[in-house]
Amino acid sequence: MSAKVVALAGANGFVGKAFAQEFLKQGLELRILTRADSINSAPLQEFKSQGASLHAVSYDDEASLTKALEGVDVVVSTVAGTALVSAQVPLIHAAKAAGVKLFFPSEYGSTFEGPANPSPVIQSKKKVIKAAQDAGLPFAALSNGGFPEYCFIPPLGYSFAEKKVTVWGDGNAKSTWTTVWLANVLKTVPISQLENKHLIIQGNVATANEVIKLWEQKHNAKLEVDYRSAKELDDRVNASAEDFLAILLQEWASGRGELGGKDNSLYPGWKPDTIESVL
Repeated sequence: MSAKVVALAGANGFVGKAFAQEFLKQGLELRILTRADSINSAPLQEFKSQGASLHAVSYDDEASLTKALEGVDVVVSTVAGTALVSAQVPLIHAAKAAGVKLFFPSEYGSTFEGPANPSPVIQSKKKVIKAAQDAGLPFAALSNGGFPEYCFIPPLGYSFAEKKVTVWGDGNAKSTWTTVWLANVLKTVPISQLENKHLIIQGNVATANEVIKLWEQKHNAKLEVDYRSAKELDDRVNASAEDFLAILLQEWASGRGELGGKDNSLYPGWKPDTIESVL
């Protein structure tokens, strides 16, 4: 049986908003978990007007979480930062208590598997997977690289409106880029086929230099490119394990952002948007 009722944590973030829109578009029954002080935010009220139900919860109150998750097939988390552990571990316990069939932790970027990746975000994600395993809650971790719709932005070096781009490293490291895919899978693939798996999806692969070239060809214009040392990112991450932008840029500059697409076949009719389409 595929999912019918989905609960989403972190719907106010850019990944969460994208997922909420896709879940509603696919006709899934969507419950959005949110802190009480965010329930009246414009994005959440817009999702409510489209059919989502909003549930005020506290991640310090497992009972409120469990009640909100009763009758839910799949919990999808898109929380970030310190909430990777502080919110997701209570969410796991509540999901188990409520009888949830499958949990998607906030993964989505690079793979958490293998000991070689020193990223503090990756290490936090490993803790979450272990918490799900210890609780006996089936999980499916999805790694899909960057969302091109949301990653080509000034804070990540892409100021296309000003025709300027900042690249850390030489710009030749390949990265995976994938448009939103999860909603299609939840609608069509039986939950039993997703349990306790690490799904790796790849829509496109491109280097920063290739992205620059694609933009220039599409817009018939030149970009001013500033190449900076990748060591800047290493220093930022060493100074603060919560510098998410630096961690993300570090993944791309290092080449760890290229994932492959071993599980693309789960949705054979899927035709990912090209990078050019979002530039």
